[in-house]
Amino acid sequence: LVYQPSCPAFVSWLSPPPAKKRRQARARKGGIKPLCLHGGRCQKALYSPNLFICFCPPGFSGKFCEIGEHTPICYIPIFWKRNVRSPPSSDTRAVCYQGGGDTYRGTWSTTESGAECVNWKTKALRFKGFHADRPDALQLGLGDHNYCRNPDNDTQPWCNIFKNGVTKWEHCDVPVCSTCGLRKHKVAEIQIKGGAYSYIESHPWQAGIFVKNRGLEGYHCGGILINSCWVLSAAHCFPKGFHPRRLKVVLGRTFRVKSSATEQIFQVERYITHEKYDPRTLDNDIALLKLKHPFENCVTETDSVHPVCLPKAGLQLPDWTECEVSGYGKHEMSSPFHSERLKEGHVRLYPDSSCTPARLANRTVTENMLCAGDTRQLHDACKGDSGGPLVCLNDGRMRLIGIISWGVGCGTKNTPGVYTRVVRYLNWIQENIRV
Repeated sequence: LVYQPSCPAFVSWLSPPPAKKRRQARARKGGIKPLCLHGGRCQKALYSPNLFICFCPPGFSGKFCEIGEHTPICYIPIFWKRNVRSPPSSDTRAVCYQGGGDTYRGTWSTTESGAECVNWKTKALRFKGFHADRPDALQLGLGDHNYCRNPDNDTQPWCNIFKNGVTKWEHCDVPVCSTCGLRKHKVAEIQIKGGAYSYIESHPWQAGIFVKNRGLEGYHCGGILINSCWVLSAAHCFPKGFHPRRLKVVLGRTFRVKSSATEQIFQVERYITHEKYDPRTLDNDIALLKLKHPFENCVTETDSVHPVCLPKAGLQLPDWTECEVSGYGKHEMSSPFHSERLKEGHVRLYPDSSCTPARLANRTVTENMLCAGDTRQLHDACKGDSGGPLVCLNDGRMRLIGIISWGVGCGTKNTPGVYTRVVRYLNWIQENIRV
C-alpha cells in the first residue's frame, strides 16, 4: 500500500489457537444426555445405582433442576459466569442456525446419521428432561413437533431418536449460517504513506504466504481466506515447479513476521493456478491454496481469523464504490523492505471505460480485470501485496471483489491498480474446491 508520485515501471505486486466454546459435560455422540439441567451436578444415589440426585445451582430446583428463573441460563464452570440465552427467533423458515443454535426455530428434523427426529411430545421423553410438556417448552422451541432444537446450550441443535429400541439423542445436520465477511472493525490509528497501519481484526481474512528458499523462510505474497481450508491468491505468486512443501500460510497476524497468540499457521497441501493464466499479460491471475490439516475443518474461526464472502453471481457494484485493500507490502516502490505491520487503504472502483491500456502504460487490460484507485493519489497496493484482497461492503458483509494483481508504479496519480475480477471465477473456485 503506497503513495508514489512518479514510478513508471510496470510491476506485479509480487514480493522478491483460541479458546473453544465451553459447555456442560455430556456423553459422546449417541449417548445419553445429562439429566441434570442448567449446570446441575448429577450424583448416583447411595441406596440404588439406578437412581440419581441433582445438586442444582442457585436459582434452580426440581428433580432435574428444571424449575428456575424465567430466563434460562447455563453455568459455565471454566469461567464461573452465566450465559443469558438469546431471545428465541420466531422465523420457522430458517434454513440454518447461528452460534450454538439456541434460537433456531426452523423445521429441520434429521440428524447427522440421517435418522428422523422423535416428536418432542413423545411420552418416552418425559424422563429425558426436555419435552413438549415442560412449563418453559414454548420459550425453548419445544412443542408437538419433531424439529431440531438446542434447549440446553449445547454446541448445535439436536433431537432425540429411536435406535435399537432405545431413545437416544444426536446432533442434527442443520447447516450453520455463514458468517463470512463479518468482522470487529478497529479504526486505523496511524496514517502513513500509502495507507494506514491496521489490525488483523479489521481484515481477518488476510493471509500471509511465506516461502522457504535455501533453508531461509521469507514473506512472499498475500492471500485471502474464503473458507475453512482454502485461501485465494494470485497465480503469478506461484511459477511452474513451485513445490507446495516450500509454502506456509499464516493467518491472524497484525505484524508480518512477529508471532502472535491469535495466529494460526498451516502448511499447504496443494495449490492450483488457473489453467489459462497468462504470465505475460497476467490474465486469469488467480490461484487456490488448500491448507493442510488432518481434520475436515482447518481454521478455527476467531475475531482474527475469519473468511471473507465471495461475491454473488452477477454482482456489479456502482462505479466509484469505496472499497478496501490490505496487505504487508512495501510503503513505496523504492522501499527496501516490506511493511512490518498490516496496512489498509481505501480505493474506489473505476468505471470499465476508465480501466484502459491508455491509463496503464499501454499494458493489456482484459475483461477478467478491474481497476481501483484512490482519486486523491494517497492509497494503492504495492510490491508484496500481490494476492491480497480488494473487499467492498455489500448487503452488510465484506465481499471479495478483486485480488491484487499488478499496476504501473505505486500510487501514481490518475493511475489505478489492477485486480483480478473475482466474480468471473466463481464456478472455477467451486469446481476446484469440490475436487
